Amino acid sequence: MYGSSKVLLSLVLQMQKQSENYHPIVCLPLGEGPLKDIMSAEGIQIIEMPAVKLTRTMLKSLSFFGLLRDYFKAKKILKQKLNGIEISCVQSNTLATMFGALYGVFHKPKHIVHVHEIMDRPKIASFFFKTVLQLFSNHIVYNSMATQGFYNGMSRKIEKKSTLILNGVDYNEVATSEVRKMEIRKDLFQANDDQFLIGLIGRINRLKGHHLLLEAFQEISEKYPKAKLCFVGSTPPNQEFYLTNLQDEVKNLGLTGKVSFVDFQDNIYAVLESLDLVIVPSTEPESFGLIVVEAMLAKRAVIGSDIGGISTIIDHKETGVLFPPNDKLALATAISEIVEDREMKQNMEAKAYQKAVEVYSTTAMYEKFNQLYNRVL
Repeated sequence: MYGSSKVLLSLVLQMQKQSENYHPIVCLPLGEGPLKDIMSAEGIQIIEMPAVKLTRTMLKSLSFFGLLRDYFKAKKILKQKLNGIEISCVQSNTLATMFGALYGVFHKPKHIVHVHEIMDRPKIASFFFKTVLQLFSNHIVYNSMATQGFYNGMSRKIEKKSTLILNGVDYNEVATSEVRKMEIRKDLFQANDDQFLIGLIGRINRLKGHHLLLEAFQEISEKYPKAKLCFVGSTPPNQEFYLTNLQDEVKNLGLTGKVSFVDFQDNIYAVLESLDLVIVPSTEPESFGLIVVEAMLAKRAVIGSDIGGISTIIDHKETGVLFPPNDKLALATAISEIVEDREMKQNMEAKAYQKAVEVYSTTAMYEKFNQLYNRVL
């Protein structure tokens, strides 16, 4: 699972555990997946139906036939599965999911949009989603100050009906033993215990900064021969060329053997705790940057782009290090500082862990959502 799915799961589980007033029903796309498996195991009511997702292609072509077709299919399935249950509120978990906006027009439940993304391109997307937020939502929840600043700056009307609720993340795992860490380093990354493992965990796509980090790593690889770069994650469906291009670049830069590729891993904390340093080098604004908080909870030093939500989580030189986005030399310098100054690294890790526990808990997130539900409903 990735960011928005993890946050949705945490919210629904907290609601089921703590609330007697609200009954969550989660509508998920057709097909299998870890989110569906976990929710089913926890007894969450699930309805499988078309996602009614707006795509960039639809926006560019202004062709919404497929969107409307999926909406009416989903509406029919929802009516059958609800079997007379009245829906008081529809909460859209991403901006691109349009079922809630359309359903609210015809059936009049409250519609809350939980915004997890900064849609700054193409320009038509910004205009379209601004219109959706203005006209087709009763309330808007932002997951970070970066997201809040981006959309509220578009319209006073949007600002008036918005709330900031930071994403919640909990560390619910048993701490990874030193023996297990060594096994993961050897088996997953083909690394010895004395190597310094630098990791990027996230989908391999155009905005996560994989190529930028690879170029920065080349700058320092000769200086630190025991450093190794680890990419953990998979490409989105039908975008495998991102991985192929990255693997080709590793060969062209002469870094074969110094860079490892690992598919998406379920037990993310064990992987994080087996690394020495986590890099989040996004080249475009991310609304939050959940992996930053997960790394902080795993007590691992983090270097992140000074952009979007990442810059609102990391306190520079206190709980991590920020560098100017798309600046490979600045990134290389930041990596060198942490490799060479272990005391600074340990101090940042301790402060980062404390901040993550205090500010980004799922309990705090749920309490704010519960207050919102009580107010809106």
